[in-house]
Amino acid sequence: MVYIAAVYGKWDRRDKGTWFFEVDDDKGGRLFSLRDGCTYVELVDMAKDDYGVDKNAELLQIGYPLPDIMLQQLPIDSPPTFVTTDRQVQSLIELSRTYVLRLCVSSQQRNHMKDDVPVADNVEHDSEWGLSSDDEDWDVHSHEDNEAEEEWEDDPIPPNPPTDWSKGDIDETEADYSVYGRVVDEEVREKKVPLDDIRLKGRCYNEGGRFDKHKDAVIIVGQRFGDKEELLCMLRLMALVHRFSFHVFKSTPELFVAICNVQGCAWRVRAAVKNEPTAFWVTKYVDTHTCSVVDRIAHRRSCTAKYIGALFMERVGIIEGIVPQHIAISMKVMFGLKLSYTSSYRALKAAQEYVRGTAEEGYANLASYLQRIKEANPGTITDLVRDGMDRFMYCFVSFRASIVGFQYVRRVIVVDGTHLTGKYGGVLLVAAGQDGNFQVFPLAVAVVDAENNESWGWFFNKLKSCFTEDFPLVIVSDRHPAIANAIESVLPWATRGICYYHMQNNIIGTYHAKEIMYMVKGAAYAHTVDTYNWYMDQIRAAKPALATYLEGADPSLWSRVHCPGERYNLKTSNIAESINAMVKKAKDFPIPFLLEFIRERLSHWFLKRRENALGLTTDHSKGVEYLLSIREYYAGFMDVERIDDWHFQVKSTSGYYNVDLELRTCSCGVFDIEKIPCSHVIAAITMAGLSVSDYVSPAYKRNTCHSTYAHPLFPPPSRFSSVKKERCRPPKEKPTPGRKKKSRWQSWLEMARKRKHKPRKMPKAYTCSKCRLPGHTRPKCVSETTSLFILVHKFSKNL
Repeated sequence: MVYIAAVYGKWDRRDKGTWFFEVDDDKGGRLFSLRDGCTYVELVDMAKDDYGVDKNAELLQIGYPLPDIMLQQLPIDSPPTFVTTDRQVQSLIELSRTYVLRLCVSSQQRNHMKDDVPVADNVEHDSEWGLSSDDEDWDVHSHEDNEAEEEWEDDPIPPNPPTDWSKGDIDETEADYSVYGRVVDEEVREKKVPLDDIRLKGRCYNEGGRFDKHKDAVIIVGQRFGDKEELLCMLRLMALVHRFSFHVFKSTPELFVAICNVQGCAWRVRAAVKNEPTAFWVTKYVDTHTCSVVDRIAHRRSCTAKYIGALFMERVGIIEGIVPQHIAISMKVMFGLKLSYTSSYRALKAAQEYVRGTAEEGYANLASYLQRIKEANPGTITDLVRDGMDRFMYCFVSFRASIVGFQYVRRVIVVDGTHLTGKYGGVLLVAAGQDGNFQVFPLAVAVVDAENNESWGWFFNKLKSCFTEDFPLVIVSDRHPAIANAIESVLPWATRGICYYHMQNNIIGTYHAKEIMYMVKGAAYAHTVDTYNWYMDQIRAAKPALATYLEGADPSLWSRVHCPGERYNLKTSNIAESINAMVKKAKDFPIPFLLEFIRERLSHWFLKRRENALGLTTDHSKGVEYLLSIREYYAGFMDVERIDDWHFQVKSTSGYYNVDLELRTCSCGVFDIEKIPCSHVIAAITMAGLSVSDYVSPAYKRNTCHSTYAHPLFPPPSRFSSVKKERCRPPKEKPTPGRKKKSRWQSWLEMARKRKHKPRKMPKAYTCSKCRLPGHTRPKCVSETTSLFILVHKFSKNL
C-alpha cells in the first residue's frame, strides 16, 4: 500500500516546450491510497468520486511529472507521463516507493475529443464495452432537480461514443445502456414563458399595453348580462381600472343595486331581470363620482388572490410554465397593479384552481374519469377503493397498451413510490420495466395514502393482473420493508432484488466507507463469482465490519451474479425514479389531472417509439446495434482458438475466456446475464461462420420493439359523456398548513452529480478581528497580549 498526493487542474505547454501543471485551488488536494495490484479502473473511480467529475460529460486524465533526476536525462520538451493501463498503474506504485510523486488529475469535455477510433492496445481492464458512468445514473433526464439540458439533446445516439476509447476507459459493469437507444424528440420539455412574453399584456386595446377604460370596462344603460355573476365581474373590472371600490346595496333574484363605498357619492348601478329568467339588464347607471379622490383612495380595497387569478386566466389564458413573477408583471402592465410575491403566488394557485379545479372537485370527478378512460381504452385495468364513508383510499390505473406491450419486454419490474404535494398529500406508486431499446416502459401507476403494508399489498394484488405467471419475474425496489412483505405474500414465486443505489447510501451513512464504495459497486455489478469474491476480499481487508454486513444482507438481493432470476442490466430502481421525475411538475395536481398528465406523456412516448421502431433498418433495436458495433470492433483484435464445433477459447488483452456457443455462455459472464453477445462471443461466432443475430435475445429484435408499442393510448371522451356518477370524498387526513415542498433533500452523491464539473463551494476563511490571524473569530480569541497591543495602539493614535 502506497499513499500518493493528487491535485486537480490542467496541463499547459510553455514557450520553450516545457510542460507545466496549473493547479485548480478551488478543487483542493486529495490523498490516494493504492494497494499492490490496483487496477487502472479503480484509480479512475477514486479520482472521479473524490473530485465529483461527471462521468457522462467529461473524460478523465491522470498523469504525473517524472522525478527531477530522471528529467535531467531527458529532452526539455518531454511530455508528462499519463496513466492509461493497469501496467502503468503498477509502474506508478513502484516508482512512488522510491520518489515522492504527485498525481495530476485533469478532464476535458467529451465533445472536444479528437480520437474517433479506439486504440485496442490500451484496453486492459475488461474486454467488452461499457461506459465509465454509473448504471442508470440517478439524475436521469434531469431526474429529480437537475434542469440542465442533455449534452446530446437532438441526437439519440451521440456522434462520438461517450467513452474515452483512446485511454482504455472501458468498464462494462457500469454501462448506462439507456443512452444508446434514446429516441429523438421523445422527451417533452416544458416551454418556459419569458418574462417579456407579449401574451402577458393580455387583450390590450391601446399601444401602451394598458386597457382602454373607455372601451374595455364600460357599462351603459340597456346593457345585457347573462347572469348576476357576469355583471359582478364587469363591476370588479371597472373598480380595478378606475381605481375605486363599491359594495352591493341590494341583491335579490330579480334586482341588483351597487353603490360607491364612499358615503354620499352619487355613483351607482341598478340592474333588473327582464324577458329572460336569469339575464340582468342595466336600467339605471350614474357614472360620475361626486366623492373626493382622497376619500376614494382611503376606501379602496385590495383585490383578492382568487379574483386576480381568474382575471389573469380570462385576459392572458395560459397556465403552463407560469410562475408568480409572470402574474406580477402581467397585472402591472395591464392595470398598474403592484403585487408582492406572496400575493402573486396565491393568485397563481387560484389561477391553477380556476383551470384544474380544487382538490375536492378532483376526488369528486375521479370515478367519472376512470370510467371514461376505460371507455376510450378497452382492456384498461382501473380500481377505486373508498372506505365506508366514501372517502378516497386507493386508485390504480394500468392502460391496455402497457399491459399488451409488457408481453414483449424482459420480465423485470422496478417499483418505487414518490410523495405527492397536493392539498391532501398521498403517494404515487409506479411499476415500470425496460424495453428492448433500454428505454423506460411504464406498466402501472397508483395513488395511495402512504407506503405501508396495506397499500403495497393492495398495489401488488392489482399489479399481478397485468401479467401472467407463466414465466419467471424479477422485481427490483428499494429496501422498504412493506415492499418485501407484499412481494412475499402476493407474489411469492417472483424473485426480489434491491437497488444498489439505496444500499450505497445506507453504507456510507452507517460505515463511513465512501473511499471504498467502488469496491462495493464492483461486487454488486460483478458478472462472475470470481470477480465478486475478489472484491469482497478487498472489502474484508479494508473494513471487516462492512464485509460482514454485506454477507449478512443476502447477496442474492444486491449482487447481480448471485441473483437467481434474470436481472439483465437493471441494477437500480432508476427507471421508476425516471417516471417520478417526469411527473414532478404535476405532483400537486388534482388526481384526475395527474393521471391525465401521465397518460399524455405515455401516449407521446408510445407514438415516438412506435415510429422509431418502424424506421429501423437493422434487425435489432438502435441501442443493441450500438452495443454490437462497438463489441464487434474489439472482437477484431482478439485471437480465437477453436476447440470443437461449439467451444472456443478467446484471448484478449485482459486474459483468456471460454465460449460455448451451444449453451450460449461465456466465462466473462456478460453474455450469460445480458443475453447480448459480448466481444468474446462475437469473435467466436465470426470464427465459426455463424450469424451474430441468431445469438441475440428475441427481446431486442426490431419486430419485438414495434410490438411493444403497437397499441396507442387514446384520450378520454368529454366530461359530458354518459357515465355513471359515483361519490368519492377527499381523504380523512387533515391538510397540513403551509406551502408544500416539491423536492426532497438530496444526498451528497446526487449533489455531486448535479454539480458535474463545477468546483465545490469552499467555506469562507474567517479572520479574528482582535489579533488579525485566520482560523478563529473574536469570541474564541485567546491572545490577550495581542488585543492589549491593539488597544494601546488605538489609544496612542487618539493622542
